[in-house]
Amino acid sequence: MIEIIDVKKRKHLNKLNAAAKQAHDHPETHGLLVKIYATWCGHCRNMTEDWNRLTDELKEEYKCKKPGCVLTIANIRASDLGPNDPIIQNLKYIPKDIQSIPTIMYISKGVRGLEYSDEREYSQMLNWIVAHPDFGLVRKSAPAEAAEAETDKPSSILRSITKKARIKFKDFHRGTLKKFHKDMRRQHKKSVKSRMATPVAPGAMRGYVPAYLRQA
Repeated sequence: MIEIIDVKKRKHLNKLNAAAKQAHDHPETHGLLVKIYATWCGHCRNMTEDWNRLTDELKEEYKCKKPGCVLTIANIRASDLGPNDPIIQNLKYIPKDIQSIPTIMYISKGVRGLEYSDEREYSQMLNWIVAHPDFGLVRKSAPAEAAEAETDKPSSILRSITKKARIKFKDFHRGTLKKFHKDMRRQHKKSVKSRMATPVAPGAMRGYVPAYLRQA
């Protein structure tokens, strides 16, 4: 399960702190991904579209790998990051030493488990999350066996077509050879009486029959 919490002023702050406590007490089944931003931050505004696309993608297309696990994604709007910031100072089980924004971090047992430091671009952030084992996410797709079967389907069809083509070619080739041998025997019987005997070189194998005259 993936849950998204937007914390603006004090709205949803208690809900976030409850989720943070679960992630602190049960890190094996509860994860907490936090983005801290501010309205006056230009970098934060620039990444808004990519971040929203990312969280929508995770919510719609991914799920936790372990049964019963929960990943909470918290969007925390800070005020001024100062010592009296009403949001930062009231966070529980989340580090308060925020030096810069936007900050994207995975909280593990109340401390920074991971912190994102690459380009704040949709595909890179998505890859960081879905590829890292700490998040434990998988796609909401068909079971692995069905997915493998679908993946293998084109090659199975190709093998089937190749097998049928090979059988048809053998039958065609066999039929062509039989017809060729039959025609050669027929022509041989018609012309053998009027044809001069084929000279045999000294030492050659007597009684040799050419391949096209042998019985198929």
